[in-house]
This record gives sequence, structure tokens and C-alpha cells, in this order.
Amino acid sequence: FMKERFQNGIVADLLMIKNEDGKKKILLSKRKNTGYKDGEYELPGGHLEENEDLYEAMIREAKEELGISLKRENLKIVHIMHHYTGKRMNFILETEKSDLEPRIMEVDKCEELKWVEINNLPEKTMEKVKIIISYIEKGELYSKM
Repeated sequence: FMKERFQNGIVADLLMIKNEDGKKKILLSKRKNTGYKDGEYELPGGHLEENEDLYEAMIREAKEELGISLKRENLKIVHIMHHYTGKRMNFILETEKSDLEPRIMEVDKCEELKWVEINNLPEKTMEKVKIIISYIEKGELYSKM
């Protein structure tokens, strides 16, 4: 009888960046009707599906949630968070907003999309996101919570 090996879920999160008036802004999504942290802001993204790589998952999620078409070459991994409590690994992929116009595609799950200054996150931003951003700003590739 083999003990089943522990498994982590893998999540691809999008850090979409734009520079406006000399300020660095990121896109946050406000959760609703999910039963988890509703009313809080988080990074757009989601879980990898079977036989999907990280970039494919990010591209699919961006299309499903934001209605934008990302390309692999426009994405780079900027952070990995080992989320022990959530039993998952979050890979944060960054892209610069150029001509992309994100919009709410999943109206049942997302209340609002908001561009916020990276060093002035809304009070109701998920704790996980605050930690991830602080590490990215320090140039650290890895964090855990």
C-alpha cells in the first residue's frame, strides 16, 4: 500500500503592467460570487488544466477572463509563490500592456477590473497579492505563505 504522494495545484497569475504619468500600474480583478474572498482584489489567472503548460494556461486564462490575446513571447515569469495553506504553487507571469484592452468577460465572477499603482494597492487587496508584489518589487523570485 503506497501512501499517496502530496500534490500541489499549479496556478498562473497575470501581472499586467502599464506606465501612466510616470507611475507603474497593475491590473487587479475584484472577486464576486466565488465563495472565496469575494469583494477582494486579486491578480487575474487560474489553475492549469491537464496537459497544459504554464504559458498556455496563462494565455487561455487571459482570454477567458480579460478577453485579451497574449503571446508566449510577451510573458515572463517574475515570481513563484509557494502557497502552503492553499496547497498550490502560484507562478506570476508579467506582461506589459501595449495595445491590449482588458475587459470583464466572466461577469458572474468578476465585479470590477481596476488599474492601481503597484505601490499603492487598495485596502481590500488579497494578502497573497500584497506579499507577491512586495517580493517582486524587491527583485525576489520566490516567496511562501
